[in-house]
Amino acid sequence: MPKADNKTMPEETQGVATAQETPRLGELIHVQVADGLELINNETGKDFEAGVPTLQTVTVTTLRRLQDGDLVRV
Repeated sequence: MPKADNKTMPEETQGVATAQETPRLGELIHVQVADGLELINNETGKDFEAGVPTLQTVTVTTLRRLQDGDLVRV
């Protein structure tokens, strides 16, 4: 799959992965906490708001939470 040319993308979308791509460490993705769960956002130190998409930097913890179903990509 060819790599996206960031020079042609608007600045506000550079580095933001889409829901179809596999997230890579350091990329920004939109996630929200799974229904019925309370989860702390390690970037802010506060709980994720239920039903609210949140921009998140992909870390090993983010990948694990996605795999476990604690976070859902939106």
